[in-house]
Amino acid sequence: MIICMDHKYIDDFDIVDRYLMGRLAAEETSEFEEHFVDCEHCVDRLKIIKAFIEELRLVEIDQAEEVVARISGGSWYKRRKALALVAGFISLIALAGVVFAFNQARRYEEERQSSAIAESGNHEKERELTEQVSQLKKQFEVARKQAAESSDEINVPILTPISTRASEALPSSNILALPSSPISFLISVALEGETGYRNYRMTIRDSEHQLILNRSGLTRNSINSVSVLLNSRRFQPGDYLLTLESVAPHGSPRLVGQYSFRVNKAK
Repeated sequence: MIICMDHKYIDDFDIVDRYLMGRLAAEETSEFEEHFVDCEHCVDRLKIIKAFIEELRLVEIDQAEEVVARISGGSWYKRRKALALVAGFISLIALAGVVFAFNQARRYEEERQSSAIAESGNHEKERELTEQVSQLKKQFEVARKQAAESSDEINVPILTPISTRASEALPSSNILALPSSPISFLISVALEGETGYRNYRMTIRDSEHQLILNRSGLTRNSINSVSVLLNSRRFQPGDYLLTLESVAPHGSPRLVGQYSFRVNKAK
């Protein structure tokens, strides 16, 4: 049964008094406790009754007997009976106060536990969300690598520079024409007379001597050359100097050759 726990219902059915005496049904008790937690009026009424309980506890037994004597008209039997009723009422009120305090403590503990559970749930949701984001990042990285590996390029530009003197004009093999959009291109340097070396290092600097590439651990291929695949976005139109060195297992690097080349980009 659904109870409309409003002030009319509370007054009509003596909910406050019955609550303090422990005579409410479980459903009514629960509904009333949910109501008075957020109701200042009912809380004030409970406080007043609680204050009355405290005042009754301070009453001395002899003072109670004096009051009872006045009420009962001095009759010993009536006085004893009235005193018993007052004592019972005081006990009942005291018990109601204990019940009230217990219910308040129980409700506070339930709310504290609910808050702790909600906070724990928030931490769990935050952890799950962090894991999901991490998994999505990993999936994106895998997809990006797969897309990069599966994107075949056709007619990749190839630069095969040859050594020239500073006074000589650059041959066509040392001029690389690139489109304006980023594209991969290949630099392949022939190893003329090079033997006995397994590792090479290639560096490229622009006309301002800024380092563009520093790649070590290169090896010769089947056509006796060293090749590197690069992206054109790293190169602006202009002149560059490529230096190739052989790296022995023990000892200093040895110069293989220096190659001037030029990059032109379509507008």
